[in-house]
Amino acid sequence: MKKLFYLFLSFGLLFFSCSEEEDNPFSPTSTFSCMIDGVQLSDSSPIGVILTTNPALNGALEISGVSNLKDGMVMNNVYITIYNFDSVTENTTLSLGSSGSGVVSRNTDVFSTSSPNFTGTARFSKITANKVSGTFSFEALNTDPTIFTKVVVTQGSFTDVSY
Repeated sequence: MKKLFYLFLSFGLLFFSCSEEEDNPFSPTSTFSCMIDGVQLSDSSPIGVILTTNPALNGALEISGVSNLKDGMVMNNVYITIYNFDSVTENTTLSLGSSGSGVVSRNTDVFSTSSPNFTGTARFSKITANKVSGTFSFEALNTDPTIFTKVVVTQGSFTDVSY
């Protein structure tokens, strides 16, 4: 009987001594990446915010990623703005240019989606009370009407971006 007691005690100690794995709160869990004209942009600290300062955009979700591109190319900011975000559901494809917009800011040049020729799509695979994940792609035209250049953003994704 004594041996049985020690056996159960040993298993109990072994079971309770195992600790649960915990996520490292200091490691980045959110990501933002895309290809701009075939060059990779990656940001491990993307920003998501519900816009409230502009009456025309109130309630829109803006997600942004920032990165220097390889080979000394200048800083690039990519913004995805989803209007009326509170009515967006998971796995619905949204058109950037009508229900949202895509913008690339490169040094002094700004490229933006505009209907009908320069549009794209965004799709949310996960929407929670404070985080979103999804994909996007778009073509954007230089906003300076004297410069007729465009950028193509492909393979865009964002994961667990807090807002």
